[in-house]
Amino acid sequence: YQRRVREAVVSTQSTGNHRYVYGSPLSISRLVSSVGDKAQTGTQIMGRRPYGVGLMVAGCDETGPHIYYICPSSNFYECKCMAIGSRSQSARTYLERHKDEFKNVEDLNELVAHALRALRDCLPNDSELTTKNVSVGYVGRDCTFTVKDDDEVADYLKSIEEEKASGAAAPDAGEEAMETQ
Repeated sequence: YQRRVREAVVSTQSTGNHRYVYGSPLSISRLVSSVGDKAQTGTQIMGRRPYGVGLMVAGCDETGPHIYYICPSSNFYECKCMAIGSRSQSARTYLERHKDEFKNVEDLNELVAHALRALRDCLPNDSELTTKNVSVGYVGRDCTFTVKDDDEVADYLKSIEEEKASGAAAPDAGEEAMETQ
């Protein structure tokens, strides 16, 4: 699948050099469409099967930041918030409950904390988030794509662990409703 993504990126950039021809950089939606098309071509030949993997693509173009989910069937959807993979349903639930809060957050650290809380909620009971099993990646209008690994993630993990220890983690919408009744 990684090879197909690379091929789609190269073919999209090389077919006319988008910036030169159109005078603007390639949009994220156009890139995702190209990747989906490349992944889907294998299913058009008799006897070939679709890739059994989903892909999340994050990027920022002139219209703002975007997150796309490319399904194993090669369909793609733009999402406001998304989690994929094993045990991801609880993370998606957390993100959907709190997505209205994301619009007003100006601090990157708070957004990363939300992502880590969502990730923590889908771990098995005997597992914890550590610097060895967590990487944080982000992109935005004012910053290029950045990935933080190992010790660079320690401060983020420390902040959500302190919340958990003090019981100050963000309450779920259901808990808020119970408290107000």
